[in-house]
Amino acid sequence: MYATSADWSFDQVADFSEMGPKMAASMKAAGAVHWHFVVTSETTARSMMVWPDKETAHKAIKMFREDAPNQNGSKITSTCEGEIVAGF
Repeated sequence: MYATSADWSFDQVADFSEMGPKMAASMKAAGAVHWHFVVTSETTARSMMVWPDKETAHKAIKMFREDAPNQNGSKITSTCEGEIVAGF
């Protein structure tokens, strides 16, 4: 299993009630095993995904990270990723 995370900032307050279900469907279709999107302030959020493997993760996140700014005016401020070695 492989995990990725990104911190996002938005030009204005985002409407996640409308955007969230669409994002969830897209992440699931791209192969995510688990996906969480946490609103950390009115203009910031963190996405956290678990993937079956690094290859699936990189294929999907390349597409999402390149496309997201065009769709909702967001930008990534930091990222991290790695193999999952423990958890429940």
